[in-house]
Amino acid sequence: MKIYFVRHGEAMDDIRDEYGGWHDPELSEKGINQAKEAANKLKLSGIMVNKVLSSPLVRATQTAQYFSEEFRVPVEKCVYLKERNTYGLLCGVNKTEAKEKYPELVAAYDEGKEVLGYEDYDFFVKRMRALIEYLGKINQDMIAVTHGKMLGAILTEIIGKKPNKIGDSCVIEMDLVNGNLTLVKSEGVEF
Repeated sequence: MKIYFVRHGEAMDDIRDEYGGWHDPELSEKGINQAKEAANKLKLSGIMVNKVLSSPLVRATQTAQYFSEEFRVPVEKCVYLKERNTYGLLCGVNKTEAKEKYPELVAAYDEGKEVLGYEDYDFFVKRMRALIEYLGKINQDMIAVTHGKMLGAILTEIIGKKPNKIGDSCVIEMDLVNGNLTLVKSEGVEF
């Protein structure tokens, strides 16, 4: 089966310089255009899908909606596709404000240490593996709209290729056969 993993378009937390993670901002105007372009381009490539899955976070569900419209299939939310929360309690806080109000949390994040409320990487990898198992049970060609850290974990931990950059609205085509993911091609990802 084919899975077309898509990263959401640019979100308003980037514009407002806020920590993302499980913060739930909407797409920016640029993000809306990125999502529309990616959906249209994938549709014009001639692929067929039976399903569009999306992280439950707004920036992903908004992106997924454009794919849903292009392919005329409904969007189904999937909690396994949710972003990793590396920012913990900083989610949604403006970065300048955070330095003033929560310097100890910012310092912990900047030093690569645990930030209160964050999602441990090993636990995140378990969730990512549960995602792949879940997708295998669906057994239909699909588009899965998710986030940069999820895509980074899939590429690094499963495919064995650590990305340097995962662009907004990038598309990563993969085959899932007998529980094994293989990379077919990617657009908008730099290794």
